[in-house]
Amino acid sequence: MDGRVDERGEQAKRLRDYFEVQLLFAEAIAARTSRLLSDTCLELTNLHRRFGLGRPDGGAPSAGWARYAAGLEGCASHADRLDWTVAVFADAPPEARATRRFGCFSYELLSPDPVVRIHFSNRDSADGLGPLARAKADRRQAELREMFAHIGAHHTDARTVRGGSWLYNLEAYRRLFPPDYAASTFEPERVRLDGTSSWGQLLDFREAVKPAVRQALLDALDTLDLAAPWKAFPLRALGAEAPIESFHRFYGEIPA
Repeated sequence: MDGRVDERGEQAKRLRDYFEVQLLFAEAIAARTSRLLSDTCLELTNLHRRFGLGRPDGGAPSAGWARYAAGLEGCASHADRLDWTVAVFADAPPEARATRRFGCFSYELLSPDPVVRIHFSNRDSADGLGPLARAKADRRQAELREMFAHIGAHHTDARTVRGGSWLYNLEAYRRLFPPDYAASTFEPERVRLDGTSSWGQLLDFREAVKPAVRQALLDALDTLDLAAPWKAFPLRALGAEAPIESFHRFYGEIPA
């Protein structure tokens, strides 16, 4: 059996519970709004990205999503919809990756003004410790030091650094950054739910759903604000922003 296919299939099994929570969330909103379930899944889950289709751009759905949506609408039950979702994920290509990663970190440049947007993903848990364990703080800061050295060399016009994630609720994450950036956290007026800035909090570093977070989110569905569905999550996605000079100065002061 092809190694990538086998690995993808194993990941599909691990993420089954994660997909179920997302479907339950989308189903609840579809039922209250009379919207198509496939539309709420597109807007309010990260399935589009998980299927390797990238960020939804608001235009016509891709052929890959149209196929999934048609199958989803044709399912007779929640169990069938979950089976279909897992099968589509198992057969899909990997999610689009950053052109260059720095351990657990990557970045993108937002236009029109070059703003550096920080992204984090778990790429260091094979030893049984999560990537934000205190013992790994120096490792994470070394990755950030390398990333900002690269940004300083290749994007000299960048002036601002931004982030947005539930992770900014955690001291274990905030301590990796310059103090003014860590202290700048705020609740955005609007939070997209097609990525992991909110959905990521459901998974532990082994890709297993956290039971308490699952229950808290599902309990919140009864009183969910349809105009602000991201507020149903136990931890709100927070924004953070600081001048890029703070990062160059901070990582320059930390011994390599």
